[in-house]
Amino acid sequence: MYKAKLWQVAFLVMMNVGCTQTNTSTEKTIDFTQTNQVCLGRIELTVPKETDIQFGQFSFDGNQFEIDSTITNLIHYETYIAERIEELSEQKHESTDSLLKLHKIIVLDHNHSSHVIAYRPTPFSYDAFLIEAYLYLNHKTIKLVNLTDDAHFEETLSKVENTLKNFKLFSAKQPNEAGICWQEYFLSDPMTENRPFLTEAILKFPSYPELKFNVENRGRFESDQSLIKTIQDNKARLPLNPLIYNEKVLREIEKEINQLKGEEVITHYKLRLLFSRGFETGAWQYLGSINDPKDSYIYFGLESADKYRNKSLNSPTNPSKVLELYDFILNSIHVAKHNQFK
Repeated sequence: MYKAKLWQVAFLVMMNVGCTQTNTSTEKTIDFTQTNQVCLGRIELTVPKETDIQFGQFSFDGNQFEIDSTITNLIHYETYIAERIEELSEQKHESTDSLLKLHKIIVLDHNHSSHVIAYRPTPFSYDAFLIEAYLYLNHKTIKLVNLTDDAHFEETLSKVENTLKNFKLFSAKQPNEAGICWQEYFLSDPMTENRPFLTEAILKFPSYPELKFNVENRGRFESDQSLIKTIQDNKARLPLNPLIYNEKVLREIEKEINQLKGEEVITHYKLRLLFSRGFETGAWQYLGSINDPKDSYIYFGLESADKYRNKSLNSPTNPSKVLELYDFILNSIHVAKHNQFK
């Protein structure tokens, strides 16, 4: 998501844009009085009740998380684990009896336990190991995957076990400990160490077809830089043809949201043809700090037209409604209370 989002300007240069369409702005209006509170990563935001939330990647301290929602009962879960162990045990390694290195059961509490499986990824792997951990929680199977080597095997195994012990269902009540939200789950983390993490989500709205917002909260990378500078550099490298496209910068400012001093850029593009509605694209970005786990990176991106299916690139939603919804959600973004420290 990170490379794609920074830049949406670039795809316009390469796309074969079809004929334009007239403005078909939807007449529907979102109800802002009916809302839900969403916890993502270390932040919270308020969204209209109709919002379709599609969660993306989640990783923490080297562990990649996946959910297998097809395993919906404990018997199926235990059968799957047994078959996975048998499969790895029967596959031969050229110097050992099998690919399987370790199977361990971690007791988490009186209701839950986790299976940890470590194995060589191929019959010819020597130094590389994959560690998989499985947890059945809330009628879903959560899978953690971590790649390591022989020298760091015990250290990585310890990280996996520690992550499992701190992974739980998200309480409807405000958590009383620092941590990271992902879907209906919560991972406790006191933020005393700078452990890398990544959470992503896409927000869509039935009332406003094609409009979507990308939300990302993670640890800051050394390569992260000013949003305004990044977009200016991209435009200089990949300029749009001014005879074909009309560009209007709607916002290019420093903007503080709930004590988070970030930058915002929103641009309107359209073909230079009669009755062309065009579309909006842009983002607000808060860089955070590289070495402070309490100060994470936040990105809130906007796209008002589906650049893959809508070849005319005319957003079906009125621009005032696009910005109204964008501002409503953006202005609600804040560090979750359980992650706020003086």
